[in-house]
Amino acid sequence: MKHFVRLLCGTLCVFSLVSFVVFAQEPNWNQFRGPNSNNHAFSTSLAKSWGADGPKELWRIETLGIGFSNLCFYGDKMFTLGDVDDQCCVFALEKATGKEIWKTPFAKSGHYGGSNGVGPFATPACDGETVYVVGQFGDFAAFDVKNGKELWKKNIESDFGAPKAKRGWGYSQSPILDGGKVLLPLNGSGGGTLVAFDKSGKILWRTNWIEEDSAYTSVVPVVIGGVRQYMVLTGERLVGVSTEGKFLWGADFPGRIAVCSDPALCGDVVMAGCGYGVGAVFYRVTKEGNNFKDVSGFHSDPALLSHHGGIVAVGDHFYLLSDRKGLTCVEAKTGTIVWENRSVGKGSLTYADGKLFLRSESGDGTIAMVEATPVGYKELGKFDQPGRSNKQSWTYPVIVDKKMYIRDQGLLLCFTLE
Repeated sequence: MKHFVRLLCGTLCVFSLVSFVVFAQEPNWNQFRGPNSNNHAFSTSLAKSWGADGPKELWRIETLGIGFSNLCFYGDKMFTLGDVDDQCCVFALEKATGKEIWKTPFAKSGHYGGSNGVGPFATPACDGETVYVVGQFGDFAAFDVKNGKELWKKNIESDFGAPKAKRGWGYSQSPILDGGKVLLPLNGSGGGTLVAFDKSGKILWRTNWIEEDSAYTSVVPVVIGGVRQYMVLTGERLVGVSTEGKFLWGADFPGRIAVCSDPALCGDVVMAGCGYGVGAVFYRVTKEGNNFKDVSGFHSDPALLSHHGGIVAVGDHFYLLSDRKGLTCVEAKTGTIVWENRSVGKGSLTYADGKLFLRSESGDGTIAMVEATPVGYKELGKFDQPGRSNKQSWTYPVIVDKKMYIRDQGLLLCFTLE
């Protein structure tokens, strides 16, 4: 009898372990650049290489309208924005098939200024109950995940006193969720650049000590020196903000025209970049007692032009698709270029399972998989995007549950990476 009980208990333990392994899910990719705001996907055991045709396409839809908004995921749904006719809409789609669950118009469509600014740019954020969105004209709204019902809507310019966006791309900064707050940089002179809202849209605090152009970047929550905080890159400086909206540290940044790439943290080094001849500046952020030391750029390189495609930190190195150099590996502690390869040219990238997934912004929209290593450039596969539009492919690749999602205006492609 005792032997039977031990055998039964062992069997149940094994079954529970197997059940956990089978049913364990990745964290929800619930906002721009993921829940950790670092563009590190959670999928593992991905294919080690691609054939000439790239990974297998599972499905595609062509109903998302005009725009560059990326996807956020929660549970069995994914969300994005797009202009359809004369309205900007938020879409809820089935994660498994791309089938539309609901679509809710919430703002006018079109471009804020120049012809480059057509459609929405910001990515929705979702907490499982509510989807938060920002349209290109500054409409900031929340919707019920289940049915798409609008819960509230505000306007960045008329309701918060923010001045009009300075450039033709309108409002491109994505809402970011952290600790029960919805964080959104505004154009500052109406009372402060960074605003923390509660989930009802009520202002919790506003950084009236930053009153400048918020650029096109989103907030990056990080931990530095054991302190949870928010990095904000404006057109003029890089700042660290406490979770209560207080100043922690700051330094000048020589932004020009359009600052689009979010800053990235590697150890105690922050890399901030811009196109238009600016390049990258490297900052070391450290504490002395209870306070942060004065911060200034310890290195800069005008050749490291991260226009819009993002910077990813892996190990002790940064990776980016520089406008001029292509894929570039940079030693974080010194800012020194370790290697460079033209690869897919200028574009965007994300990281998963020891690999970088690259997307060219122009031409055939070429997509490549490259090993993320400081040893040198090692390409594991490359293919041209099917169904390519005639617009720039500014939307980052997204990897969720061993699938890669590629948006090109109204087209959404889903590939398996197994």
